[in-house]
Amino acid sequence: MKVFITIIAACLCFTQNITAQSGNNDDDDDEQTGNYNVSFITSPIMLNGPALGVGAKYKFLNVAQNVYAEVTILSATGGASVAILDDNTLTKPEAFSPQISVPANSNGLVEFKISYFKANGNVKRLDTLRATAMDIDGSGLIREVDALNLGAGATLSYFTSGLQINVVQAGNQYTATNIGGMEYTGVDTAAKQVMFTVTNKNITNFIYKAGVNNGNNFSITRQKGIYFKGFNYTVSTLPVKYLSFNANVVSKAVLLSWVTQKEINHSNFEVERSFTGKDFSTIGIVLDGLENGTDKEYSFKDNAAEIAEKEIVYYRLKQIDINGKFNYSNVITVRLKATNKTEIQVSPNPFTESIIARFNSNEKTMAQVKISNVSGQVVLTRNIIINKGFNNIQIDGLSNLPKSVYVATLTVNGKMIGSQQIIK
Repeated sequence: MKVFITIIAACLCFTQNITAQSGNNDDDDDEQTGNYNVSFITSPIMLNGPALGVGAKYKFLNVAQNVYAEVTILSATGGASVAILDDNTLTKPEAFSPQISVPANSNGLVEFKISYFKANGNVKRLDTLRATAMDIDGSGLIREVDALNLGAGATLSYFTSGLQINVVQAGNQYTATNIGGMEYTGVDTAAKQVMFTVTNKNITNFIYKAGVNNGNNFSITRQKGIYFKGFNYTVSTLPVKYLSFNANVVSKAVLLSWVTQKEINHSNFEVERSFTGKDFSTIGIVLDGLENGTDKEYSFKDNAAEIAEKEIVYYRLKQIDINGKFNYSNVITVRLKATNKTEIQVSPNPFTESIIARFNSNEKTMAQVKISNVSGQVVLTRNIIINKGFNNIQIDGLSNLPKSVYVATLTVNGKMIGSQQIIK
């Protein structure tokens, strides 16, 4: 039996509804005195338990001044598992952003407990905590699910008329399930139609569940994320109603396309591009689109030489009214090249005396393979030099291990690339 671990980045570019902005890109409501925000910017430190398995506990330093957080994987149902504990590649870096894998034809959830502590190890009580689950979207037979439990007295806010997620309360837990089946770009706070916020006071810990209802005949991995700010879900009237905003990579160019359903006092679009996701500049103006019944279809091709060597490019639309007012679309993230990643295949599984780890690397460097038992105790460590390109590494000395379940972990340059449960 062969086992594959693939580290997958956040989603590339998909259909997206657009949220209104009027020359101001900050519409969260967390500027009031006394609100307490936390940020999961640092890399997780494993404390104990099987790597990425149920019972594992991790520490995140400096989530706030003199405050650290501990994240414990409490349970996993429906065959769900954690592929990456906190992947900030294409998400809000301040968010807690796990990747969740769910097998074919299964409804899977992973349950996390997030607790806060002072630097001296004492429990930290947060005055106010706002947890916003982001990007609860869907596609085809995929429907994402997120749940938040911040205890008694918590309040809920979200777009009740968006028809993209359905939020239900059971006890102190709020669970949002995607019902719209629409894929949204990346994992950020632009698409409020697939977000919800739960707020409570005097919080020392809370429960977050993330998963997918997967109706496909194959397993999937989805990027999840919760952001520790509250947001204004007031519905506003937009001069342009969008049906979609997409991007496709064609050869060395990016083809942007968007469809509008309703336009009021609309003048033109400016297409803006960024290589950082923050600093945007105008690269073109689109005056009019093609009529398609009551809809209008627009397109713009970016084949500039400067995108040729870029891995990731960001785009947004600036919609301008005839009176000069403007609104920004969401930001589309386009991956032009694959980022450095390692794929590992461990075999045989079950094993007897040895295992073979096969993977590709983008550089010649040091790596480490560890094998841990179900209690998190490391029973074998191998430091190896890996080559650029394909590697085929045999790990011997396993014949004396008792029959049990183990976790094989690959670390490259001090960063855990992946881990896989193996059986003897």
